[in-house]
Parts: sequence; structure tokens; C-alpha cells
Amino acid sequence: MTSVLFVICLLTFLHYAGAQMRGPVIPLYAALHGATATGVGLIVGAHMAAAAVGSIPLGRAADVWGRRPLLVGGMVLGATTSLLLPLVEGDLALMTIYGLAGVGVAAFSPSALSLVGDLAAPGRAGHAYAWYSTAHYGAIAIGPFLGGVVAEWWGYRAAFVGSAVGIGIALGVGLATPVRRKAPMSERPGAAFADVRNDPRIWAGWIVAVSGLLIQGVVFTFFPLLAHERGSTPAGIGLVFLVLGLANTLARVPAGWLVDRSGCSAPYAIGGILAASLITALLPHANDQVTVLSLVAVFGGLSGIAFVAISVGLAASTTPATRGLVMGGYSTALYLGLAIGSFALGPVITHRGYAAGFAGGGIAGAGGTLVAALLFWRSLISSSRSALTASEPVSESETAPSSSNPARSSGMGSSDARG
Repeated sequence: MTSVLFVICLLTFLHYAGAQMRGPVIPLYAALHGATATGVGLIVGAHMAAAAVGSIPLGRAADVWGRRPLLVGGMVLGATTSLLLPLVEGDLALMTIYGLAGVGVAAFSPSALSLVGDLAAPGRAGHAYAWYSTAHYGAIAIGPFLGGVVAEWWGYRAAFVGSAVGIGIALGVGLATPVRRKAPMSERPGAAFADVRNDPRIWAGWIVAVSGLLIQGVVFTFFPLLAHERGSTPAGIGLVFLVLGLANTLARVPAGWLVDRSGCSAPYAIGGILAASLITALLPHANDQVTVLSLVAVFGGLSGIAFVAISVGLAASTTPATRGLVMGGYSTALYLGLAIGSFALGPVITHRGYAAGFAGGGIAGAGGTLVAALLFWRSLISSSRSALTASEPVSESETAPSSSNPARSSGMGSSDARG
């Protein structure tokens, strides 16, 4: 790991550990002040929707203005909104402030993802993204646990303040880190959505990302309410998310090695999300702590493998000029999935119960993943036909002007990101 990649991983860990302290606390805090499951879904969904809507334009902004301004701005907004949350109690106010926090995430995430792609050596994208996602999901493991512990000992408002402190530490590290100046980003050829919109590999990666985060949106938003109804404490709920996050984290580096070594990513992405969708439907039927912890551990591990594969596949389908745009789309897909899981399943749980809501989330996640699998298959067939055509004998005059780029023919099927 290079020193710059280490700094990006450290910033990512500190930022998300602080931000994720809010995760299990927001549903409980909102419910304490009268919010229903539908209301909680709207509050959490506003955060995810803002992150989803902002990720593509802010990812494009990172291509033009540079990665660092977006990283710093995202952390400033994250810390500010964490300090504002304990000052309000109503659904609308919580939705507004937590939505603004989502904009901060939208500024940070695509820039961090793009930096990792910029730094990855040819054939080592899996390695780079594995370390980045290890830091990211290690924070997602530790942050909710810390938030739950602080909430149990000192109250929900103290957990929000602790979140601001954690993000503030990340901001301090980011500001203190010297950054080597590169050529202005504006000198790169301009990238537009038209450059990537017809690539089935990119759409497949985005769709499977939506599907994988949809089921996580169900689990992260509504499991705290389910567990609270069954008598769990905030610390106990935090422990569940700690196990989930640690399993997710520990799977990342081996997954990166496996994707790099095998040279393909689609099977790991599709298989991981399909299996995790099944576990989502089973989770409300687990009535003892050992079963719950076992299920979330498997859920976390499968998700970790799948999302390393998705990240590597998308990076392989980009060039430096389009990487911020594509990774902004990836970040949008992640938070769109979380938003859908929060918005759509809240009313189902309110009227039909947790079993129906979690089952609906699992079915939706599996359905979207199968659509992505069809796109992967279409891309593979198209690549095979192109390879057969290229292998046919042609005259010298036909070959001279050729501008095909076989190095990018495999997309989600290859882990060699040379963009």
C-alpha cells in the first residue's frame, strides 16, 4: 500500500466511523419522539436520497476541480449536521438535517473512490479497492457500535456530538496532510454521461449495487426497531452491527486477492447479493442472539465480497476522465438502494409487520440482481462476438484505421483497471 493510499484509507475510516455513530441512534431517537416506522424510513431515506442525488454531479465536480476540495467539504458538512441533530426532535427537522448530512457523504464518497482508482496500479485494482473498502466497512462496523455504547451511557444526543468529534478528527487529518500538486483536472478531456450510458457493464454494476444496498437499507434502518421491540439495548443493537461490519471488513482483502487472481468479478457480485437477499428475508425469524449474530456475520461477509467485485469491475470499465463520473454513479447507486430500502419498506412494516417488510426487501434485492446478471451476460456475449470478428482474416487496408480497445472489452469480467 502506498503512503497516499494509506492516507485515503485513514481518512475514510475516521470519517465513516464518526458518521456511522449516527446510524443506529437516528431510528431510536426519532421513535422516542413519536416517529412511526414510516416516519423513521422517511428520515433515513432523506439522507440516502440526498447522497444518491448528489453523488453524480459531485463526482463530476471532483473530475473538474480536484478530489481534495470535495473531500474536505463533505467532512465539514458531516460534522456540522451531527452537531445540529441533537437540537431538534420533529420528523421534518430531523429529515432536513439528516438529508443535508447525505449531501456531505455525496461530496466525500465519489472523490475517495476516484482517488483509489487513480492510485491503483495496472492489475492491482482489487488490492487497492480491498484496502479502501476494508477501511470503509471497518468504520461501518465500529461506528454503530460506538454510537450505541455512547447512547446507552450518556444518551442519544451525546452520540450525535461524538459523531461530530469523530468527523472533526478526520477533517483535521485531511487538512494537515500535504498533497502533491498534479496537473489541473480541467486539462483532462471532458467526460459526459453520454460517454458511459450505453455500456452494459457499467449499468450492470450500478444495478447490482442498488440491489445490494437496498437490502442493507432494510437491515440498517429497521433492524434497530425490531431489536428494540424484542428488548435489546442500544449497546446490544450496536453489537449486532459490529459483527456485521467486522465480517464485511474481514472479507474484503481476501476478496480483492481472489478477484485479481481470477480475473473476473461478475460471479462474485451476483452470487454474493443473491445469497445476502435470502438472509435478509430470514432475519426477522431469528429469535435468539446466536442465530441473529450468525446470520448478520454471513450477510456481512457476502456483502463484502460482492462490493469489492463491483468496485473493481466498474473501475475496469473507466478511464481517468470518466472515473469520477462512473464512481459518482456508483455512489448514487449505493445510496439510492439505501433510500429505496428505507422509503419503500417503512409503510410495509408499519402495516404488515417486519417479516413481510424484510421478505419484500429480499425479493426486490434478488430481482434487481438477476436483471444485472442479464446485462453481464449480454456484455459477455457482445465481447465474445467482437473477439471472433477481430480474429477473422482482414486485409491490411481494413486493419490500418482500426481504433478498437480490446483492453477494455471485459469490463465487469476483468479486474485489470488500466484507465
